Amino acid sequence: MKLTVGKNMALLVATALLGLAMLTALEQYLLEKVYDGANFGNINAVPSLKVLGELRRAFLEVNIQVGRLDYDEDRALRLKIEQRLQTAREQVSDAIRSYETNGCDGGSCFADATDKDWLEREKPVWQKFQSVLEPILAIRGNDAQSVANVHQMLLALDPLSIQLQKMIDGHIDYNMVIARKFSDEAAQTKRGAIQLTLVISAAMLLAIGLLGWLTSRSILSRLGGEPTEAADIASRLAEGDLSMDIRLREGDGNSLMARLQELVDALDRLASRAYAIGQGDLSQEVQLASNQDKLGIAINEMIRMLRGARSEDERRNWLKDGYGQISAALTGDLTTEQLADSAIGMIGRYLDAGRGVFYLYQESEQVLLLIGSYMYTERNHIGASFQLGEGAVGQVARERKPIILEVSNEDVAPIVTGTLLETPRFTYTYPLLHEKELVGVIELSSFERFDDKKQEFLANVGGMLASFLFVAEQRAHIRKLLAASEASEKEMRQQSEQLRESNARMEEQQQLLQQQAEEMQQTNAQMEEAQQLLRQQTEELQQTNAQMEESQQQLEQQNLELDEARRQQEAKARQLDQASQYKSEFLANMSHELRTPLNSIILLSKMMVSDEDGKVEGEALKWAQVIHRSGEDLLRLINDVLDLSKVEAGRMDVHLSPVSSRDLCSELQGMFEHVARDKGLSFTVEDELRRHFVSDPDKLSQILRNLLTNAIKFTRQGGVTFRLSHHPDQPLPIRLSVRDTGIGIPEEKRNVIFEAFQQADGSTSREFGGTGLGLTISLRFAQMLGGTIELLSAPGEGSEFIVLLPEAGAAAEPQPGHAASHPAAAPRPRLDAPGDDRGAVSPGDRIILLIDDDPVFGQMLVGMNRRLGYKTLLAQNGADGLALAGQYRPHGILLDLGLPDMDGAQVLHEIKTRPALSSLPVYIVSARDRDEALLQQGAIGFLSKPAADHLLAAAEATLISAVGSKGGERILVVENGGIRGDEVQSLLGRDGGAIVAAAPDADWPALLRQKPCQLAIIDLGAGPAADALVTAAALREADAAISLVFYADSHPGDEEEAALRAYSDCVIVKAPQAGQRLMENVERFLQDVPRQHAARKTPAAGGDSKLLSGRRILVVDDDPRNLFVITAALERHGAKLFSAVNGRRALEFLPQQPVDLVLMDIMMPEMDGYQAIAAIRADPALAAIPVVAITAKALPAEREKILATGADDYLSKPVDYDVLVAKAAQWCAGRKT
Repeated sequence: MKLTVGKNMALLVATALLGLAMLTALEQYLLEKVYDGANFGNINAVPSLKVLGELRRAFLEVNIQVGRLDYDEDRALRLKIEQRLQTAREQVSDAIRSYETNGCDGGSCFADATDKDWLEREKPVWQKFQSVLEPILAIRGNDAQSVANVHQMLLALDPLSIQLQKMIDGHIDYNMVIARKFSDEAAQTKRGAIQLTLVISAAMLLAIGLLGWLTSRSILSRLGGEPTEAADIASRLAEGDLSMDIRLREGDGNSLMARLQELVDALDRLASRAYAIGQGDLSQEVQLASNQDKLGIAINEMIRMLRGARSEDERRNWLKDGYGQISAALTGDLTTEQLADSAIGMIGRYLDAGRGVFYLYQESEQVLLLIGSYMYTERNHIGASFQLGEGAVGQVARERKPIILEVSNEDVAPIVTGTLLETPRFTYTYPLLHEKELVGVIELSSFERFDDKKQEFLANVGGMLASFLFVAEQRAHIRKLLAASEASEKEMRQQSEQLRESNARMEEQQQLLQQQAEEMQQTNAQMEEAQQLLRQQTEELQQTNAQMEESQQQLEQQNLELDEARRQQEAKARQLDQASQYKSEFLANMSHELRTPLNSIILLSKMMVSDEDGKVEGEALKWAQVIHRSGEDLLRLINDVLDLSKVEAGRMDVHLSPVSSRDLCSELQGMFEHVARDKGLSFTVEDELRRHFVSDPDKLSQILRNLLTNAIKFTRQGGVTFRLSHHPDQPLPIRLSVRDTGIGIPEEKRNVIFEAFQQADGSTSREFGGTGLGLTISLRFAQMLGGTIELLSAPGEGSEFIVLLPEAGAAAEPQPGHAASHPAAAPRPRLDAPGDDRGAVSPGDRIILLIDDDPVFGQMLVGMNRRLGYKTLLAQNGADGLALAGQYRPHGILLDLGLPDMDGAQVLHEIKTRPALSSLPVYIVSARDRDEALLQQGAIGFLSKPAADHLLAAAEATLISAVGSKGGERILVVENGGIRGDEVQSLLGRDGGAIVAAAPDADWPALLRQKPCQLAIIDLGAGPAADALVTAAALREADAAISLVFYADSHPGDEEEAALRAYSDCVIVKAPQAGQRLMENVERFLQDVPRQHAARKTPAAGGDSKLLSGRRILVVDDDPRNLFVITAALERHGAKLFSAVNGRRALEFLPQQPVDLVLMDIMMPEMDGYQAIAAIRADPALAAIPVVAITAKALPAEREKILATGADDYLSKPVDYDVLVAKAAQWCAGRKT
């Protein structure tokens, strides 16, 4: 019988195991014998000797105390001796009892019967000793007879004492003999066991060696060579080396080496095919070695999958390229006709269509009009327009569904080229829908049927065309409405001018009548002096009197006409004021109608661009960015129109304050230098002024930004220069010029460019876009500041715009009928030693620094803070505020923007750029409008004056909490090949926290005890998510309060992502925006989210660490688009959203469901936002709920009206995504979940 390698090895192992088992059993037996012998001494002999030792010691103490009874006659000392004697007697009795009743460590104390016999002999002697001792102790007298009796009894007690003492000593000696006996037996057993073990071990080694030699001989014959050679061949195969030469023995066809040679040949064939696949050759498949050739089958399946993937990638890239070309072709300020022609032409060329038409839907007439075409030939009564339901175009418009037809009629309009006249075979008619509303219809025809790829492109591109068409129509509609408004205003002004001319003519007539009356009076005087002449001229006098009466009647008639003309003039003036009011209301309403859809566009596109889930990539991310930028461009256009309307209505306020030329130059250089450099232009700033002057910093900055933006935009090469100078001999001495080397402006266009919506190049083919409002607003602002703008330009040489301003910054006088601008307060004198707490500051105090030049507000805040337990420092200008901030390092700063020496924005800039002050939190408290740019510069909040006490207290609490959340943070980075600790440190900067880097197999309890961390970033690397889950579980077990962030190279699967989100809601996928998202989430976890909230982020708790987790928010808005985007934005951060379509529904909902916040729209049917907010504040059960108003109206008084109604805060549409979430978190922060 031929044994296999396995059987040989099994025999060898069985022999070894049998010998090992025998040796183990023998050793176990012998060890137990040794143990029993040694253990007896430990368990029995030693405890027995211990108890007997206690017995001997106690009995010796009894003898000592008994001996002292005979010689001591002091009673007090005798009592002590008796007490000690009694204790010793009890110890003797206890030792005897313990030895008898298993008191040797819980076991029997008797070694054998002899041992027990010793105790039985000791007990009666001790009892007799006790009986003799009791009478002695009973004697209490000190007389001679008593002492003699005691002495006599003690002499009788001595023999018993000596007998018992000898018995105890003998008992102890016997136990020691027993102990030595068992110890000797254990040693003898140990020596025998060692000798026997050595003999058996030698026999086993001999048997195993013989079997091993026989087994190795059998294995070598089956290997066909040396094992090292086979191992080397296998190692080279594992490394991919197929070049080895295997030498086989003659006739060797079944050994391992022969099989390896066959494997090398098969792998070489597979490698050749795999190389061809890598070169893109997918034409051939691998020839299978057998039906069980899994590798060959897998490679063939891979080839088939790669073929399908290549086809799918080509299809997807083709679609993306088409969408990108459409977006690029339609971007810009195009009219509806231009957009239609560009769109249908691009689609026709991209799809290889023979003809295309673009129809615009006129809702008022229920008709589709042809506005764009591609290779289209007109035919009588065909194709110019369609009613709903008429033809394929009308039917598609009615059903909102596409129609695809195969044409067989020869009467179809042919496709005409220079060399071809052919009838198309197929037509494709698709509707253009914007938010389910029909905008238009496109139709394409071709000789061949469109494949699925082209049909998919045509179906998806319809939504893009509809959106672009909708925006173009809205832009055209805005221009028409503004043109109509300007025409109406111009007509009113003309009528007013006519009224003034009519009044002037009436005044001239009245003066003429008065002159005639004076002449008549002179005539009467002459008649009195010459009575003779009177008699002669009676008839003439009568005629003169008649003329006078007639003139008087004419005068009275003219007075009546004058009064009527004045009444008409007053009515015209009222109509003019009413027209101005209508214009303002129209602009506000148009702002609402435009901002409402813009709110949805900007919010949703911002959510896609931020891409917190990492699911928007590549072209889709670029499209989202284009949509977001386009929405913001349209918003800026709306804001420019509103600014222009405010200036024309006289409702734009001027806030004068000192302006530093150095700071102005620094601001503009930082803003435009990199823009010019990116365009290849030079940007030069020349400050020849080098001083302060008085003006409105905001409006002046906007003027210069508009001029510099235009200069860079219209300059292809060369550069732009900004110069400040002072000319004291001129009426307007402050001179700010912007000079460029651009295209220049023709002389006939120099006045036109300052008019609204006018440009130097207004053609449809112009190179530079824009609305034409920038220069108009700049000129109006300059005039409001008491100055003007001059222009010097030559075509092809460049232009120079010069802003001329007065020395003292006097604002322009308001126009008649316009509201006057509010004059800016002159700089107040500095007040030294204000009544603050700077003299009472102690270590540990919470300090608030107020930088505000209003002493009344400052003293009010000092009193309020003393009630709150804060110390207050007051600074009445920016310089003092910066000095106090550096000296006292307050917990927070309340900053006003209108300061006498420098603007508050400059103070904020100084604080955030000085390393010693940059960590101080700043809260803006000002009468100016909210400026989001200040928040981006580092301010943590904005509060408008006048501010209620509870709002000021909330702002200060935010400052204190911001300081408490900073400092001492550690961030743990679990490195796994994807992101390193030093990369995280460079992203976060020095103030981002200390970085602790560790490997996934670190000892987390020890590490976190040594270096406690608040946040851990777990890198998934290229490994499975299961490894990261093990690390997360270990971290949470070591520190249940630590927050977790996962960082992955690629997007995990759905199940893996669900498992990761059981520990954290933050799973960041490596993408272009990953670094920014990592910084945002680290800041969120370290500052905004409490650490105990992270402790609930375990699989068992099932919670999450989202910013609004558990918050209940009611959104009140009648527009479903706003409801959708606000709900989507807040639900991303864990909030639970409820909705109501008007104020009445909100009031019905609130008593039934408690909420943490109400977001209230203002313009709603049935009950608007004002009424709803007032009703909430009037209800005691609802009055404590925070209410944030959201409105699209942009009028200046809107904010004051909303806050006066009872709203806690205000958001203007379109709502910024980050501001919306921050506002919701701010007002929910004080509510209990």
